[in-house]
Amino acid sequence: MKILRWILPIGLVYGAFAYAGSGDVSSFTGKPVPAFSVTSFAGKTVSNASLKGKPHIIDFWATWCGPCKAASPTMQAIHKKLAGKGLVVIGANMGESPKSLIEAKKYPKEHGYTYTFTAKNDKLATALGISGIPCFLFVGKDGKIKAVRTGFNPGSSPAEFEKLAMSLL
Repeated sequence: MKILRWILPIGLVYGAFAYAGSGDVSSFTGKPVPAFSVTSFAGKTVSNASLKGKPHIIDFWATWCGPCKAASPTMQAIHKKLAGKGLVVIGANMGESPKSLIEAKKYPKEHGYTYTFTAKNDKLATALGISGIPCFLFVGKDGKIKAVRTGFNPGSSPAEFEKLAMSLL
């Protein structure tokens, strides 16, 4: 049993790094987000059209990604602070098995997160060249990506992300 306690965490860390391939989403900085349309966990359509004129953050995440889950409280705090000023925060779930997708859909409610969550964002992630998560796109009112951040550091990312979010308003 002791070995299982080590295998699971090592496997999760390895999986996160293995998922971080050679894509270059940063090359999209200054360009519009590719056309997309997905359904939120609440059943609403989220698309380029529904986000037109709204600054937003797209947070690509998965249930099996520890750093992704560590970033969720920061995304919630930014949502709570800036939603009234028009900022939209989207948790764009990706890379899930059918079983883990069920868990992903429970995740926001279990943790009290009130920002928008969507599933099956793999095609958009591929179009953007995203191969490492968590990955955050900071998108201006004009629909263009203003900044991209991959990874999450609990010590520095929250302040940096809030500053980037404020710059979108």
